[in-house]
Amino acid sequence: MRAVIVHPPKPGVEFSDLKEPIRHGKGSVKVRLLENGICGSDREIVRGRLATSRPPPGKDWLVLGHEAIGIVEESSDPRFKPGELVMPVNRRSYEGHCLNCLVGRPDFCEAEEYVEAGMVGMDGFMVEYYYDDPKYLVKVPSEIKDIAILAQPLSDLEKSIEEILAIQRRFIWTCDDGTYNCRRAIVFGSGATGTLFALLLKTYGFEVYIANRRDPLEGEAKIADEAGLVYYNYTKESLDKLKKLGFDLVIDTTGASASLIRHEIEILKPNGVLGLFGFPSEGEAVIPYDVFQRFIYKANVVVGIINGQKPHFQLALSHLAQWKSVWPGVTKRLITKVISINDEKEVIKALNAKEPGEIKVKIKWD
Repeated sequence: MRAVIVHPPKPGVEFSDLKEPIRHGKGSVKVRLLENGICGSDREIVRGRLATSRPPPGKDWLVLGHEAIGIVEESSDPRFKPGELVMPVNRRSYEGHCLNCLVGRPDFCEAEEYVEAGMVGMDGFMVEYYYDDPKYLVKVPSEIKDIAILAQPLSDLEKSIEEILAIQRRFIWTCDDGTYNCRRAIVFGSGATGTLFALLLKTYGFEVYIANRRDPLEGEAKIADEAGLVYYNYTKESLDKLKKLGFDLVIDTTGASASLIRHEIEILKPNGVLGLFGFPSEGEAVIPYDVFQRFIYKANVVVGIINGQKPHFQLALSHLAQWKSVWPGVTKRLITKVISINDEKEVIKALNAKEPGEIKVKIKWD
């Protein structure tokens, strides 16, 4: 059985033929892979730079991949029938004892007893076929099969919005017409996560800026134009202008220098929220005392946002269906490259480095 494996915390990635099939939980549904998505976290593992990554107990290797779509081949569970398209939920709890894990929310595990497919203590989905637990499978509508791989990263953002809106219930955050149309948000980073976050905030009614330290590439510019996003080059136009403008919500998806966090805090309006999604890869977040004082007086909030669960996957699929109708040009540009699993050289290359203009790369199992 063909698979893509890694040996965390060591860098590197390779193809392997597994002797035994991968089984998760009850393993009552056999899923044959159709495609995988490549994520920045996959690349961090391949580079040996994701500190939390570890193989399952008793093994020194890990099947990579947490974004996947497959087709049901066999099922002893009446909820899933052969021929149906499914997507697996990546963060799970099989031995968790905290209340959140027991009620299906290992994204809020208080005992760090969760596992995460292809990342933390659980084999992932870059494998020819595997046996899965129906509890962690989501049905995929065939009408959006071409873009459905985006539902996994989008599910994390659905959960993030849910969490931010829950925080902002501390006061009245809607406008005088009951919408979020008067609220301004900015997303730092125009990769897959940044683009999806900006589109999701636009769907909720926010005025949305998407920021990067360069001008937009052609595809990015077309997405921004069709979806009504404001693209902002903060190297050319400076961060000071953003501070004067002010934002109710700031989202960091960059994974760049931690030094950017200070500036993101400074552009928050009173009661504003900074959501940190990207993992800083370098630098330090040095916050001067006067910036901290203003942060406190403005009742600002900083929150780490990560990992959606099954309800968020389902919501993500609904939003993708909506976008395909409302922004057809946008959805066509979200998948920027498709690689055959048989082209091992290209697969390894894509897992090691991101290409300019990349939003989402898919690996197809032919």
